[in-house]
Amino acid sequence: MRTLRLMVCLPLLFVAFCASAQIKKDSTSAERPKGTIETREWFKRKGTFFFYWGYSRDMFSNSDIRFWGDGYNFKITDVRALDEPDPISKEYIGLTSFTVPEYNYRVGYYLSDKVYVSFGEDHMKYHIVPQTTHLTGSISKEANGTAQIGTYNNQEVLVGEGSDNNMGASIIQALPQGFVQGFEHCDGLNDASFEIGRLEQIWMSKNGKDALSVVGGVGAGLVVPDTDADVLGYPPKHDMATGKKSYHLAGYSGSLHIGLQFDFCKHFFLLAKLKSGYINLPDILTTTTGGKASQHFTFIEGQLVLAYTFSFKKHK
Repeated sequence: MRTLRLMVCLPLLFVAFCASAQIKKDSTSAERPKGTIETREWFKRKGTFFFYWGYSRDMFSNSDIRFWGDGYNFKITDVRALDEPDPISKEYIGLTSFTVPEYNYRVGYYLSDKVYVSFGEDHMKYHIVPQTTHLTGSISKEANGTAQIGTYNNQEVLVGEGSDNNMGASIIQALPQGFVQGFEHCDGLNDASFEIGRLEQIWMSKNGKDALSVVGGVGAGLVVPDTDADVLGYPPKHDMATGKKSYHLAGYSGSLHIGLQFDFCKHFFLLAKLKSGYINLPDILTTTTGGKASQHFTFIEGQLVLAYTFSFKKHK
């Protein structure tokens, strides 16, 4: 959690630094004689489109997750989750595998040299790890006999024990388990969002083909996860063995972003972007028997993307 807070503070400090630099520039320009016109040149973007593709890493806050279905209704609290990055390999450049890692793409349009709108997707991944949590609720049916049947009031239990993160021998394995052996949005936690943003130029080359700018903006989106959940032994809606997916509009998102954009060769830019936001998923599909879940959490995402800019108009 300390790391999460630090990552939130860093972009704020960066903005403050850039704002301080801008104030100094403004104070210098204020010394010009009244009536003179500022001749500062801006990188030309108005009327152009851009498309970018890149990859990311994600961090998530802890969350409470509620599960319900035929014969059960319970909640597990303060659950910790991680993203699932793929190791650096040819998957990132393979024609059939470049969409396997956590990726980001976006198409946008510059309303002016400074303001843009865009639409795209952040393909994040989310999975809980083996951990202790507290369970509250009731279970009158389950698929593995009768071990989990009962009424619980803040009972300490083990969850995530069936995930890929093998914790080895541990004293916590003696706790009651088998409630939620696995829970992940790893194919993935897909946030399709609309963003509006603004650029503030820091530097531009004399030939007008390269520039460095601070980027910031806001966004809102719809979240369509493919959830793989092992709840009380019931068959999951997502079946990795048969390739069956469970994409479903489960909720919505809101976000803020800030970054540093380097435009080069007139038609390309490299963007390092930090995005933070909130995701609410009230309608997650979990099992083939009609089971569902709900949760909400905050996230921080670091992105590195490469873009190409273009226009359908011929410039004179």
